[in-house]
Amino acid sequence: MKLNIVKEEDDLLQMAVGGEGHTLLNLLQHFLQSNKDVEMAGYSKPHPLMDRSFLYVYTKKKKDHTKVLLKSAGDATKSVNEFLKKFDAQLAKKR
Repeated sequence: MKLNIVKEEDDLLQMAVGGEGHTLLNLLQHFLQSNKDVEMAGYSKPHPLMDRSFLYVYTKKKKDHTKVLLKSAGDATKSVNEFLKKFDAQLAKKR
């Protein structure tokens, strides 16, 4: 994964994300939009053959972009780990 900050303003963070597709970016977008400090979050993949997407995060009241992004990524990680734990438990029951 390649990350590059393209633009950083008071209420906007734009990042280029290389080597990742819709799966990761859609998950991250969901958790960013659930964050109370985020006004709007989204991503775009300019062309299917391009190995680069752009993540946009608009924060409320000049919140720190880094903290907002790290919290949302942490929340996504917790959710995925919870899913995996429950999935493993269900598999163990079937064995």
